[in-house]
This record gives sequence, C-alpha cells and structure tokens, in this order.
Amino acid sequence: MKTILSISLIFLCLSPFAFGADQSQAASEIVQNAKTECASFEDGEFNATEQAISLHDLTGDGQPEEIVDASQFSCSTSASMWGGSGGTFLWVVVDGKPYEFLANKWKTVDFDGQSVLLLAVHSSECSDTVGPCYRALVWRDGFRTTR
Repeated sequence: MKTILSISLIFLCLSPFAFGADQSQAASEIVQNAKTECASFEDGEFNATEQAISLHDLTGDGQPEEIVDASQFSCSTSASMWGGSGGTFLWVVVDGKPYEFLANKWKTVDFDGQSVLLLAVHSSECSDTVGPCYRALVWRDGFRTTR
C-alpha cells in the first residue's frame, strides 16, 4: 500500500509538468522562472495545474498560441508571488515572444471570426472609481486594444 501511495504522490507531483513536452521554449522558460522564483523564496515548493498553459489561436493563422496563466501557479511559501489586487500575471506567447499582462480573470471569444482576448483588469485602468473594468485585445502584428 505504501508503494502505491508513493508512486501516486510522485505522479501527482510530476503531472503538472507532463504537459510541458509540447510547450514552446518561451512558455517553458516562464514556468521554469516561476519555479526558480518560488524555490528561492524560503525554499518554497512550486506547483502548476494542467490549466497553467492553454492553447488559443489569437493570430488567426490556424496555429494556436500559448497562454500561460500564473493564477494556476502556487508556491508553498507565498500566497501572492505572481499577482495581487491589480491582477495576476498572464503571458501570451506569439511566435516565441511572450507578451505580459495583468488580469483578475480572462477568456477568449470569437467575435465575427476574430479571436478576442478579454481581460478583467483593475478598475484603475478605466477610471478612478471602483467597479468592473475590461480590456479587449486583438492581434494585428502585435496586440491592439482600445482605452
């Protein structure tokens, strides 16, 4: 029974990185940097869920881009290593280049054939009042948004 439990624990610890075989170098570096940052802070243990990296075709070229979501990271020694009230780090990797954003939540939507990345961001990005605030980003040789 102890052997089965040990094997199960090893599998659970390694499973967040099993999806890494197909990820780009840029996405791998983001995850590795987070792991290193966690370990360097009071010898923390890093974990990432399987949802930490997701694929979405944001450029419209038929090839999915990677979105690395730090809200899916955890560090045993820090509750807020990758975010805070302003949002959590989110990286979108396009052609090997990571674009960094802060968001409280995010999702992609299809708007008349165009992929749109919607970010729920801190209210200070919209005005001085407290309330919901969103950014809509589309790809056209870089991310474009309205303010």
